[in-house]
Amino acid sequence: MMPAVDQHSVGQEIAMRFVFIRHGHYDKPKDKAARPRASLIPQGREAAQRAGEFLREQSIIPDLLCHTSTARARETADIVLRELGVERPVVDVGSGFQKGATRREIEARVATWAALAVPAPEVIAFVGHDTQQIACLRELARGTLSIPKENRACVLVFDKDGDGWTLGAHHSGS
Repeated sequence: MMPAVDQHSVGQEIAMRFVFIRHGHYDKPKDKAARPRASLIPQGREAAQRAGEFLREQSIIPDLLCHTSTARARETADIVLRELGVERPVVDVGSGFQKGATRREIEARVATWAALAVPAPEVIAFVGHDTQQIACLRELARGTLSIPKENRACVLVFDKDGDGWTLGAHHSGS
């Protein structure tokens, strides 16, 4: 379970570079209780592999990789790191952040995650879900990019730019 965000981390200057990776395709069980345990299908594993290849080609190597508690997010994180050919801390951060999260809430989460690593990471990656990707695009990229829902394991790279964020490299997962 992720530590609670305290007031110090909310105002703390955070990293650097934040990489959002949407998990790959999975068979969505009809039973909602079974969804967190659902694994990637072959197409989802291939998309996660392409996400890792993209990061490697861009020379973007996370110092810390966080993911939600779902099997598909953990599996995507493992595949990405394998493609990068590096060992890095991998942290299950529960739900990450909520649907509709504001920029301040997203930044608070990233600051909390940064505090989990010593020394402070320059690049933090997070494997999450559609609703979190939408929040990142809306709040950090200010709606400058639209990713079709069918593109899984896409990668969004945000660079801290003074008081705001700039959407840099991105990969649709196709």
